[in-house]
Amino acid sequence: MTKNIFMSYSRRELGFVDDLVSKLEAQKYTVWLDYRALIPGAPWGEQIEKGLNDSDTVLLVVSRAALASKYVTSEWHHFLDTKQRVILLIFEAVDLPKELEKFEWVDFRGSYKAGLKELFFQLENPIQEEHPVPETGFKAPFIVWTAIAVSVFVALLSLSEIWTIFIPWVLVPLPYLIYRRKFNFTQVQTALWALPIASLISLVVYDDDTLDVYVGLGLVFGLVLLFILRSPAMQRWGRPEAIIPKYINPHDPKIQNPAPVPFYVDYAVQDRVIAGDLINTLKKYGHPQVEKIQDAKAVFALISRFKSDTEAVPTTQMVFPILIQTNDNIAEKLSKIQWIDFRPGVRGLDTIAQLLSTPKELLKALGMRPVSNQTVYSPVITALFYFIILIGVINIGSSIDYIFGSDAMYNATDEQYTSTMIWFIVNMVMFTGLVLLMVRGLTSRKGLFSSFRSICVGIVILGVLLLWQNIMDQSILLQMADDGYDTSDIYLSFSNLGYVIYFLGILVTGAAIFRNKRDLPRWFPARK
Repeated sequence: MTKNIFMSYSRRELGFVDDLVSKLEAQKYTVWLDYRALIPGAPWGEQIEKGLNDSDTVLLVVSRAALASKYVTSEWHHFLDTKQRVILLIFEAVDLPKELEKFEWVDFRGSYKAGLKELFFQLENPIQEEHPVPETGFKAPFIVWTAIAVSVFVALLSLSEIWTIFIPWVLVPLPYLIYRRKFNFTQVQTALWALPIASLISLVVYDDDTLDVYVGLGLVFGLVLLFILRSPAMQRWGRPEAIIPKYINPHDPKIQNPAPVPFYVDYAVQDRVIAGDLINTLKKYGHPQVEKIQDAKAVFALISRFKSDTEAVPTTQMVFPILIQTNDNIAEKLSKIQWIDFRPGVRGLDTIAQLLSTPKELLKALGMRPVSNQTVYSPVITALFYFIILIGVINIGSSIDYIFGSDAMYNATDEQYTSTMIWFIVNMVMFTGLVLLMVRGLTSRKGLFSSFRSICVGIVILGVLLLWQNIMDQSILLQMADDGYDTSDIYLSFSNLGYVIYFLGILVTGAAIFRNKRDLPRWFPARK
């Protein structure tokens, strides 16, 4: 009878595996899942082998990515050698190695509920398969086809707001990306929220009653699609970038006096704020800080763009790589140790301190679901990022629309048109350049806009450029009125609405900053 289960899978099927494991544990099975079972601080090769040896059943999630993975290949070769029980979970139908064609299998490509029912039955009642493993054909849950159909309609709606550039750029290819399982959930969610707002702006600017329909449809179908994409079924379907990054049921071990462990925090000076918070928390729980890295039993290596290696020796010390920022050049010795991921935000410092002497339960207690190679940021940095992008979209889109499609330009004289077009282009180029510099500094933690103060200055300058755009709006209206044109039916409200969204965005972003204020100094690099 099956008691202990080992999950062999590719991280591309993270959403499916994460949900499946929760269902198995609800049925009282003990499941070895790497990002919840690995012990940080020690190389994971031997831990995986031990997990395989301690399990009586291996569940191999079959997909293209899994069979292409050298780690998954190593795992299934191991259980072939040890003759453990194997059940293939068919996530995608692919050509199997001959050695795997003889095993039991469960098809999860269609109904997840039916697949679960069959899996639970097989775990308790081993069977001799009468049919070959499906190795061809595409099947997907009904909810996936529903999401594709709704996203097609939303993509068509987004074309009416082509002036924003960003919204159709994200939503037009979405049906295909859902089919391919690789859309960016954060981008799509932002575009879906922005769609009805953009439609409302267009309604005010153009004074076209037919746009009422687009506002309503954009809001309704955008919310419907967002609800579908957030559903458990779609969270199981998508790759890591297509699912919601989150912490999963973190808990407090409530260990007030853990056994003291001499520690050392290895970090770049730019990351000293996070290092200081970690050091203070470890000291609070009685762990002594040593002056030399060689004297430490536990070494915390903070990994960012400023540091990618450590002098610690993983074979003789507990080494905890802590990922602050995506770094593609992590030292090989650290790449073979399970890291603690602080990219979505610094959380669980007390838990780390409490479990430092017994780290076996650390990953599960932290409740971090891995985000692999995704580019992720803490909520406050994400809020700043999308606020800057949104203001840029409004300014650039409205400038393009003003120059090439507005009634004012149509009625303006050649001299007025040429002069105003030049200044609008200058404004747009300055705005675009500033937005790109701000986004780069904010996300890379390097350059002119790599501090919160400089970001605030940049936001003020963006407001000044919006004001300039508004002044140009008003000046051409006044000039046209002086020339005898009736301007009462000309709606030049893009820049006015841009200001409304600018100040509203400051309020919303300010609320996010206040709620996550500790993440700001932790993200922006400390000065040398």
